[in-house]
Amino acid sequence: MPPRPNILVGSGPAAPLSVVCFGASAGGLEAYRTILSNLPSDTGLAFIIVHHQPAEGKSLLTEILPYVTKMPVVLISDGEVVKADHVYVVPPGQQVTMAGNHFRIAPITKVAGWPKNISVFLKSLADDRKKRAIAVILSGFDSDGAAALQSIKDEGGIVIAQDFQTAKQPDMPKSAVRTGCVDYLLSPPEIAGELVRIATERGYVPIAGLAAPKGAVGNN
Repeated sequence: MPPRPNILVGSGPAAPLSVVCFGASAGGLEAYRTILSNLPSDTGLAFIIVHHQPAEGKSLLTEILPYVTKMPVVLISDGEVVKADHVYVVPPGQQVTMAGNHFRIAPITKVAGWPKNISVFLKSLADDRKKRAIAVILSGFDSDGAAALQSIKDEGGIVIAQDFQTAKQPDMPKSAVRTGCVDYLLSPPEIAGELVRIATERGYVPIAGLAAPKGAVGNN
């Protein structure tokens, strides 16, 4: 079978890979599990999880999430090429950015206040993937991610936030909506459906006839 046309191959120019960032903290695990369990393993999208977690701890996401998806679930390493149909997890205590379809990681230097690693990643994602950047803000405390959503929209990307009623901690989705940049406000199963629709629309998967979700709050 020939390689997908949206996967970066060799050292040539980046192919049009669409990248989805899931940003969350408290309550995020339940949302990740629900979304991934409702996604096919061959959407042609790449998925990045930026989750607030203690710097000194160990991420269990790479152990838990393979139970709900057939996609490889990988702890990000510096310089790694982003590939379609993979789920990437940011290591604890590390700040991840994207450049030239590669990951760059460095220790988080912020020592006080709420983390901003979701916003930092999303700004780099907007710059790297342009209109193929997709931000998904899920359950969590404070407002991380909100500061970068205008960058996503300025580049023609898509912003999705978790429906408040389904979020264990709605601070982050509410902060996202207050920016005026959110295109869809959806439950986790609906988020999965919208991502499949986007992948289908972009020619990554041969699924037709999917309608836009009821939670659309803007145009993309």
